[in-house]
Amino acid sequence: MPGWWSVCLALAALCPGCSGHSLEWFTAVLRTEYTDPFTNMTVLNTTESGTYGDHSPKESVRGWVGYPRDPELLEGCHPDTQFTVPGMSPAALEAEDAHPWIALVARGGCTFKEKVFIAARRKASAVVIYNDVKSGDATVPMSHLGTGSTVVIMVWYTKAMEILEPLRRDIPVKMDISVGTRHVQEISGQSVVFVAIAFITMMIISLAWLIFYYVQRFLYTGAQYGNQANRKETKKAISQLQLHRVKRGEKGIDIDAENCAVCIENYKPKDVVRILPCNHIFHRLCIDPWLLEHRTCPMCKLDVIKALGYWVDPEETLDIPVPESMAGSSLSVGTLSVAQEDNRSETNNLPSYSTDDSLSQCNSAKEDAGETTALLDDPCNEDIPEEQLQTSGSHSSH
Repeated sequence: MPGWWSVCLALAALCPGCSGHSLEWFTAVLRTEYTDPFTNMTVLNTTESGTYGDHSPKESVRGWVGYPRDPELLEGCHPDTQFTVPGMSPAALEAEDAHPWIALVARGGCTFKEKVFIAARRKASAVVIYNDVKSGDATVPMSHLGTGSTVVIMVWYTKAMEILEPLRRDIPVKMDISVGTRHVQEISGQSVVFVAIAFITMMIISLAWLIFYYVQRFLYTGAQYGNQANRKETKKAISQLQLHRVKRGEKGIDIDAENCAVCIENYKPKDVVRILPCNHIFHRLCIDPWLLEHRTCPMCKLDVIKALGYWVDPEETLDIPVPESMAGSSLSVGTLSVAQEDNRSETNNLPSYSTDDSLSQCNSAKEDAGETTALLDDPCNEDIPEEQLQTSGSHSSH
């Protein structure tokens, strides 16, 4: 922040004594005079309807009024613009001893400086530029640095039309231009400092917003990367769960009455099911995507991934909750009943199978390829031959 305050103080120092400086301009008083040939009466008009240009001498000037002869060149921007001064011949207009005359031109077409130069080459002692029609009774500041001693003012559009009316009837019009009112506008140093502080504050706010945006984007990218890594570990854990192919007449599964709790469809012969650590059984194609997203058993909410020993602190002991239904002689899995024997140490009469050996080649290929898709999308798991489902151990007494 000390650096910002240094900038503010430097801006304030631009104003002498930090008290500000003045911006001034001068109005111009126009007095026109002409004689109406029909009534032989002199028409006089005086208005403070002009404003001196920024680089114009603040002096009085008097002369006959002239305007561009070509109605297509009223702006006086063409280098060969010819001016008409009623009562004066073109030759007398540019003579060295010609009477002073004042050029009246329209705003637009070129810069103010160019207008002044073109009129000055025609021996004009002053240039009166009238504003455009939409401005009405208004003038604007004019910058025309380098135009020398030529007096330059801007007048209202309505005032210019009053002057042009007799000129177009070839009636000579004499104009007197004199300095009018001096206007002063104070610009304080405190105002400059306030504007500078406001600007710097906006810059700081914009910078803070950009920093916040990129920090959030960085965190989001990191979270996405972490999620991908977790999904890869989750898929690896799911691949360790037991697989079993349903057979008709198999002890423990009534394929005519039992169904998968996820898809609510009956088990059919040759369906491949997964057996979770809690002994709940589901179709492999149903439970795999669920576990990828939720990690828990849909029935008892057991954290399957944790139960398999993944993401567990060394101090933690693996505690797999046992469903209350196991207290009896049978295990209820939705509509699926698995027969139990009280005198057996096993928790399931279904043959227990493992994919450690049968899917080792597929898992190895996925690890090498950086596979990140769901297990159910793996073509290696879509159709498992009977001979690849191997018993990991005997679960019945002989």
